[in-house]
Amino acid sequence: MVQKRLPDSGFTHSRSQRLFHPVEAPSIDFPIQSVRIDWDRLVAKRPMVLETVDAMPAYLLKPEILRLLEAEKHPTYRLMLDLMWTTGARISEVLALTPCSFVDDGYDFGVILKTLKQRPGRPSRASLQRSPKRYIPIVDHALEDRIQSYLYAGHFKKNERIFSMCRQTVNRHIYALVERVGGAPFTISAHTFRHSFAIHLLLHGRPLKYVSQLLGHKSVDSTEIYTNVLTVDGAHFLNGVDFH
Repeated sequence: MVQKRLPDSGFTHSRSQRLFHPVEAPSIDFPIQSVRIDWDRLVAKRPMVLETVDAMPAYLLKPEILRLLEAEKHPTYRLMLDLMWTTGARISEVLALTPCSFVDDGYDFGVILKTLKQRPGRPSRASLQRSPKRYIPIVDHALEDRIQSYLYAGHFKKNERIFSMCRQTVNRHIYALVERVGGAPFTISAHTFRHSFAIHLLLHGRPLKYVSQLLGHKSVDSTEIYTNVLTVDGAHFLNGVDFH
């Protein structure tokens, strides 16, 4: 089901025995331990970002993503949306997933994505063979459990694709989901979740280079467009500057 890459014997698994042992609050090694984000302000500022920044892709913010996820009741589509939101995967990369794509080494759980540019339909066998790979950690234990349950219930073969649909089908489902929750001021597609993932990490102060690697960009230049969300709301830089 899920690849198991076990360490040498004699080492204990840091994620083991969660059922009977309280999970302590994780220590955060990254310098930025917490951020306070005014989501309402960012939502209000978004039209200006999209209007003033050339080639800025439409994006959603965490509260909006969570409302969509809550409204999605189909387990397969819910899992696909969750994967795009928490890994930044292209829809073509999600459609290429097999049980072997998920890795649990006893310490961390994650997914290996084959970096595929978005094209109509499902990825071809040739494109899968020549595509580079990248590893994305999945730190949400609830999502990990749902992935494991989905794979177990699906009885998939080792190299069988776990989502048997094409990109257009997924996008049509997303369009219908958005309409069901009241619509949106711009078109929301599967790729919107990828843009939203990138912006969500940058809002939390994660390094641009790391975000670029997670997205599978060849150059960090392709990722810089997302930083406009951080700079367009710059009125606070003028606080205390007296012109009269």
